[in-house]
Amino acid sequence: MLSRHFLRAKVLQTLYSCNGGDNIDIAVVETNFDHNINSFNRLGVSMMCSLVHMRNFAAAFIEEGKQKFIPKEEDKNPNMRFVENAFVAQLANNADFQRHCADYKISFAEQDNVFRKLYSQIRDTDRYKEYMSAAGTDYLTDKKFAIDVFKVLANEPTLIDLFNDQSIFWESDYMQTAQHVLTILKKTEPTWGADDPLPLIFDKSSQKELDDVEFARELLNRTLLSWDEHVGLITKNLNGWEYDRVPVIDIILIKMAITEFINFPSIPEPVTIDEYIELSKEYSTDRSKLFINGILDRIQIELRAKGKIQKSGRGLFNPNLEDEEQQNQ
Repeated sequence: MLSRHFLRAKVLQTLYSCNGGDNIDIAVVETNFDHNINSFNRLGVSMMCSLVHMRNFAAAFIEEGKQKFIPKEEDKNPNMRFVENAFVAQLANNADFQRHCADYKISFAEQDNVFRKLYSQIRDTDRYKEYMSAAGTDYLTDKKFAIDVFKVLANEPTLIDLFNDQSIFWESDYMQTAQHVLTILKKTEPTWGADDPLPLIFDKSSQKELDDVEFARELLNRTLLSWDEHVGLITKNLNGWEYDRVPVIDIILIKMAITEFINFPSIPEPVTIDEYIELSKEYSTDRSKLFINGILDRIQIELRAKGKIQKSGRGLFNPNLEDEEQQNQ
């Protein structure tokens, strides 16, 4: 589920954090990068746990009502629909989910005041009242309501701050991780059982995801190793701009693109250029996309003329193939 575009963004953020400074320990940078990637699963599972904890808090709230000195009728005979929500129970009873919660030491025991406030807010909504008063329920109805509750939790500022305080990596990744978890929840089927693996944001059983993460690690490593090597190439193609006045983010994006041009023969140059233009839209100035597009076009031409770009693979130009073979590729 970690796309290469997203992984390139993680490399960009990692490079920006050290900005190619002197005496960089590349092994340490790579270790921090790996920790960042692996932390997505911990954050994602923590978000899932918040949904289960909300269900558990609702059950505890009902028990509190039963223990009142003079309980009301609704306390004596509470509506258990949310507490017995089939979708939340499916998640809570999954052994792999339980194992991850234990391994990550996830607990909201000290946040009951937050969940009490949120539970009160949810109970006051028309959506809650509609769900709880419906004549009947089924898996799909339970799932839709549980996802609505998850959206409330994922957008709660107090919980967002709680998560972000746990890791320096999570603040910039929070909303994208929440979107990934939402996708996982939406795809969950009634047939997903207690002994089935928990779908994760970084699926280490997927060779494609492992290959994509390895691509990002190599991109990070090679960009750091050649950090000062391409300054002259960039400066020569700035067309009147002074190197020191170019936004740092733009310089890093250009260096990453040059690294891809030279060191990743299976990635077509147009794909590389498009990717870094998109990243500039997300992380740099409004003018950066045009600036980076122009610079990379010129650098690409120069590197090709010097024979430093050698692309190979299906659908890519290979000058070593005969014309007829090239046409049939």
